[in-house]
Amino acid sequence: MAQQVDIQPEDLVGKTLKETWRRGSFVGASYKTCILSPTTMRWYALTGNLKGKSEEVKYACTKVGREILQVSWREKTTGSQAVVTYNFKTMTMFGVIVEKERDFLLQGTFTIEKSKDMSDDGKELPELFKKEATTE
Repeated sequence: MAQQVDIQPEDLVGKTLKETWRRGSFVGASYKTCILSPTTMRWYALTGNLKGKSEEVKYACTKVGREILQVSWREKTTGSQAVVTYNFKTMTMFGVIVEKERDFLLQGTFTIEKSKDMSDDGKELPELFKKEATTE
């Protein structure tokens, strides 16, 4: 039986998610998302049509399963709303980008690392994620 972990929204503060969309409308687009506080994050577009863009946004995060968190935010840069569900056991993510005229369904993968610009908060990620976490 696979190991289960109990991820909490606050476990993400001070961490960076490196995300790549592998299926859907933005295949190959990759982002870095730094979780700055329990309500603020900054995303950076590394590749794709938004490459080079970045924005600090307010977000909401809820636990939807033992290893699953759902994060949502609104972007002024694009005028869209994003809802992304992260599975921290399989390291996969599913997203919906909602725009005025159209919705985009996405699927991808992610890794976790400590944010460079964040001091160590002394909190560890759940055991399963320690092997995935790195410091650059």
